[in-house]
Amino acid sequence: MKKIFITLALLLCVSMYANAQVSFVVKAGLNFSKMSDIKLGNLEQSWNAQTGFHAGIGAQYKIPKIGISFQPEVLYSRMRTNFHRPVTDHAYNFRIDYINVPLNLQWGIDLKAIRPYVFVAPYISYAIAKGELLENIEWDNLNRFDYGVGLGLGIELWKLQISGKYSWGFGKPFDKNGIDIDSEDWQLDDSHLKGFELSVAFLF
Repeated sequence: MKKIFITLALLLCVSMYANAQVSFVVKAGLNFSKMSDIKLGNLEQSWNAQTGFHAGIGAQYKIPKIGISFQPEVLYSRMRTNFHRPVTDHAYNFRIDYINVPLNLQWGIDLKAIRPYVFVAPYISYAIAKGELLENIEWDNLNRFDYGVGLGLGIELWKLQISGKYSWGFGKPFDKNGIDIDSEDWQLDDSHLKGFELSVAFLF
């Protein structure tokens, strides 16, 4: 019986893939990200959201009739955030650039030229560049890998795709031995990135 179920599942997967409509995707948009769970003395705060960007390519595998699409992407993503200390009137600007790989699973309703959809997007990221605040911190003292999940809404208008997504990062960029960015006033070991993304994509 177990072999029968496995065989049927494999046949279903092959059938769905064979009937899938494949499109090439070019995507770009804005990131509104911030660093959360930063300890300032005895308080926990989030840094202010700053505007970054993302751009890249992907592919969409759309399965007709049931409304499901799988859209993996490879994006260059710049995450920016800052914190302003009123006492010293000093702003701390934070930036990390990632290669981001989201695996978007979409479900939508085809209404001829319009397709509204919802999606979930687990992702992994790898840091490749860093900004001013981290310029004196060696990569060996940072966690370059991040991972998380996003939830979003979108609409497809013929070959144009517009979407918004909120993402939660589960990785901890500063959870490494030997990092010297912490001070008596703040600790970053438990901090992580999260934020909203607004995207436009073209399907070919």
